Amino acid sequence: MQEENVSSVSSTEVLQLVCFKLAEEEYAVDITSVQEVIRVSALTPVPQMPDFVLGVINVRGNIIPVFDLRKEFRLPEKEVDDQSKIIILNVQSVSFGIIADHILDNVKLDKNLVDPAPEVKLRMNRECIKGLGEIGRRMIIILNLEKVNEVINSAIDTHRD
Repeated sequence: MQEENVSSVSSTEVLQLVCFKLAEEEYAVDITSVQEVIRVSALTPVPQMPDFVLGVINVRGNIIPVFDLRKEFRLPEKEVDDQSKIIILNVQSVSFGIIADHILDNVKLDKNLVDPAPEVKLRMNRECIKGLGEIGRRMIIILNLEKVNEVINSAIDTHRD
């Protein structure tokens, strides 16, 4: 993965992000939440879960649930291919995976270049967006993983009831 330096500011003013594609949109997550990126392997389905729960995988003895944010964000569906990856995340001591269509790069982005999520109606819960970042001509949706985790857990709990 290539790394871009957007500006030469101190590390306390910079977000380090892993960028990936879902549909034709670019998303990013804080690199400190990323445990690893792996190939998509066979997933074991979990009965009676919402359709965005693809199943679980075993990563070195740890059972990790894997989610399809395309479904949760109401993006067009896409078959998994050779470019698809699972990003294993750790958020508030909880590990889970999300499917990415394609891993783009790692970037450093000055926090001053991040705008809040717009007030317009979005496909996803606005709380799930930490902000929008611009890198050159690229517009990147930076996910708020704590809120994504809450939305996922809430949907699972609601589905169980």
